[in-house]
Amino acid sequence: MNTKELILAKTLKLMFEKQNSLVSIREISDISGIAIGGIYHYFSSKEKIYNEITERYLINYIKFDMDKLKQIKGNAKEKIHDALAEMFKEKQSGIEIETIDNVDYRIIVDVLTANVLAYENSHEIYRNVLKELMELFTEITVEGQNNREIRQDLPAKDIAESLIRIYLGIQYKWEVYWIDDMVSSFEDNFDLEWEKIRFKE
Repeated sequence: MNTKELILAKTLKLMFEKQNSLVSIREISDISGIAIGGIYHYFSSKEKIYNEITERYLINYIKFDMDKLKQIKGNAKEKIHDALAEMFKEKQSGIEIETIDNVDYRIIVDVLTANVLAYENSHEIYRNVLKELMELFTEITVEGQNNREIRQDLPAKDIAESLIRIYLGIQYKWEVYWIDDMVSSFEDNFDLEWEKIRFKE
């Protein structure tokens, strides 16, 4: 691990242990064993360290592997189910952090959330993620309507939005109320949700 990576890794570990994103350069120096001047050689300010950590472990966490989601095969029910299940798995596992053992990624999300407000373009990034999900689920819905698998009396975009709301609701419960498992919660309710949108003669 090079010096820059060590600074980032040790800073994130310190934030995790304190469960607070506000750490000082002195604390970073103490935990990393790198002199304050050495830290400033790699990062011109503490905010630069915050931004890089926020981008790696929260901004990238917000995004999805859309190529993987678009490759899902099957009928409309299978595509919707498998896409949502994959989204929950991605979020629950989080982004690998080498320096922290047995991390519950919710703590990382909680610690770094305040930093998102200061991160440039964070709102635009979040909007783009929602836009990509809308496009994905609208496409699946239109195909399902054309194949008489999904009800046709509602606009495809409304159905796609309802699927995203299902995802957001379960993710919110996982992050805020600390439910044990998003995938299990989703599986417990998927058939009921499918019943609401499936095509009926």
